[in-house]
Amino acid sequence: MNETNLILGFSGLPPESARNCTQELSPIPNGEFRKSINGDLLFLETTERRRYRSIISCKDTNSPIISGIWVGSQISVGCIQNLWQVINPGELKVGLVRPAVEDSICVINNLGDAIKFRATNDEVELRKTYEEKVFVGFRPWLIMKVINFSLETDEWGVSNGWKLILEEI
Repeated sequence: MNETNLILGFSGLPPESARNCTQELSPIPNGEFRKSINGDLLFLETTERRRYRSIISCKDTNSPIISGIWVGSQISVGCIQNLWQVINPGELKVGLVRPAVEDSICVINNLGDAIKFRATNDEVELRKTYEEKVFVGFRPWLIMKVINFSLETDEWGVSNGWKLILEEI
């Protein structure tokens, strides 16, 4: 049994180094707010460059193996944070906004009931159309750069903590 769903593409997570991790995903701003001549607030952005910033932290008995990573290193991250998308009424499929971690896709209706689907090439296809919205959840794979990391030790509490700050490339 895995101690975490988190997958990091570097040296590794030894036993008791990544239980109870938390991950925060937030958008990296790629635009700015401006006021129009009429005083309306507008946001000017480039939609092609939408990327995530992630902060992953954990407190456990051991630290992860960080040899081989440093600020600026590129790593792949199988997130623990789900992303959700909607399949609108009458539609059969949706293209996922990011590649999905294997076996992490789930499809549910508005009551939380599982819906049968098939997934191919980062696309989810329903077996039939529905009259209400259908929700697709998945853990994304993100290619990221290390912005910063830190390690923390509580000698008397016999615990170690770590934090990775990453940005999607």
